[in-house]
Parts: sequence; C-alpha cells; structure tokens
Amino acid sequence: MLLVALVGTGVRLLPWVLDPTIPWATLLPFAKSLLAVATEAAIVTGWPVGWALVAQGLVERGEALVLATLGERPERTMARLMPQAALFILLLAMTSFALGRDARAPGRVVDALVKDGRAACEAIHDGTTTTRAVPLVSATWLCGTGPARLVGRAPMGGAVFTAANLHVNDDLRRIDLDDAYLLLAPSEGAGAAATALRVRVHVSGSLSLVGMAPWARASSVPPAVRALVVATSGVSAACAVFFALLKLRRKWIGSIAAVGFGAVGPLTALFILRALELRMPEAPGLWLVVLALVPIAAVASVVASFAAVDLLHGPRAGRKA
Repeated sequence: MLLVALVGTGVRLLPWVLDPTIPWATLLPFAKSLLAVATEAAIVTGWPVGWALVAQGLVERGEALVLATLGERPERTMARLMPQAALFILLLAMTSFALGRDARAPGRVVDALVKDGRAACEAIHDGTTTTRAVPLVSATWLCGTGPARLVGRAPMGGAVFTAANLHVNDDLRRIDLDDAYLLLAPSEGAGAAATALRVRVHVSGSLSLVGMAPWARASSVPPAVRALVVATSGVSAACAVFFALLKLRRKWIGSIAAVGFGAVGPLTALFILRALELRMPEAPGLWLVVLALVPIAAVASVVASFAAVDLLHGPRAGRKA
C-alpha cells in the first residue's frame, strides 16, 4: 500500500521535477507534505487490509472453525493482535499528527517553498542569469542580475509585482511583500481611455495584502485531535473487519473481497474527516463530534459492505443449492 501511495506521490511531483527552472531542493517542503499524506493513507488502509487477509485465511483453511469448536470466540482471537494494534496506533498517530500540522497551516509549506527558492537563487555565484520557479505560487525568482528578485502576479486584480521577498501567513489570507513594485493595469476589454491608465506603485518597506480568499483551505481540526481520530478510526475498522470475517466464516469470500472489506472502512474515514475538517467551523465542542462520528462511520461502512455482499450472494447461493 505504501508503494502504491509513493508512486502516486511521484506522479504528482514529476512535472515539477522535470521543470529545469525548479531545483529539486525547492520541492522538498511540498514533497514532505505529499509523503506524509501517502504514508498516512498507506498505514490506515494497509493494516486493516492485512488483518482482513489474515482472517479470511483462517476461514479458508478451516482454522477459524476449529478455534470456534474449541470454544475460542472471535474476540479472543482478535485479542492476540493487540500488540500489533498498539504499534499500528503509534505509527498512525505520529504520521497523522505531522500531516495535521501542515493541514492546519498550509501557508508554512508555501513560505518554505519561497525561502528555498530564494536560497537556491542566492547560491549561484558564477554570474549566470537564470530563474527559479516557485511551485504553488505564480512567481519566479530572477537570479544573477544582482540581488534576487521575485516576479509574479498578485492574487488581486491581476497586478504584476516584483519584490525582494515574499512571506505568507499560515492560513494563506495574508501576503507580505518586501520592497515591492506593483503594476496595476485595467482588465482586458476595457476602453481605450482605461487601457491608457496604468498605475505603478513602489513600497520600499513591507506591503501587506490581507483579507484574500486562500487558494488552499486550512484544516479546522487541531493536529492532536486529528491524529486521535485517524488512529481510532483505523483500529476500529481493522477490528470490525477481522471480527466480521471470523464471526460469519464465509468461505466464498476470496482474497480480493477481503481486500475490499479491509479498505472500505479506512477510506470512508479519511473521506469524511477531510470533508469535515475543511467545512467545520473552529469550535472546540465540535471536535468531539468529529472524534465520535468518523470512527462510527468507518465501522458502519464495514458493516454495510458485509450486509450488501451477503444480500447479493444469498439468492445466488440458494439457486445453486
């Protein structure tokens, strides 16, 4: 699962890796964020899938029936996996906490991309003129023509700017430009008189653009709460699918179906969590709602998937009989 997630991360980064104007070192902050997303998705999905495959293997080999005959309930069999569950919770919580910090403050990643681009530009000492593009930001560093300058288009009225540096706050609603020059031009389609009107502004100190709509939405769930929600949802889904497979003991459920049963709970939890953390207002009382709703949804999706498959397979089994 991790390998598949890393391949997806590589595909996402590939266009920027092949761009000669973007040094690889500049991509490091964004690559770290993508790696955290890939690792979280792999752990929270891969572990329940592994438990599902183990449980279905016990059923297919008849070991689950033997254990039930000897009086061992599925809960007892599942209890043997608790040391693994502890490791599962630890790894998943650490990964989700790291991801939650970036999701809580996406501006930090953008700010790091700008700083790394400037550092790469200032590392050029042979006098050559080149550019260093900044991913996620419509701006490019101009290198080799004296002090590094950032050129781009401001997220307001299409104004073109050049500045000595750029800073972004955590929620992406404020941009600070140092020693900025702005060219404010009318939009296309304006009349001839308006087209002739161009305003040039120079701010020698710091120019702040505030109150803007962010181009990436910050999470409203604190990192610690998010880590607890993801870890609880993953373990709940893993236990639910393991218990259901041992309890039902359906030998016609193959490995592919077991993989589907194992993945449906974690994927449902990640989808609901992502939707809630982007749309829910920042209210401490609502964190408890998220904490309870997401694990319940993960378990409910597992139960619903088993019920749906049993419902579809039941008539077929009757006709074969």
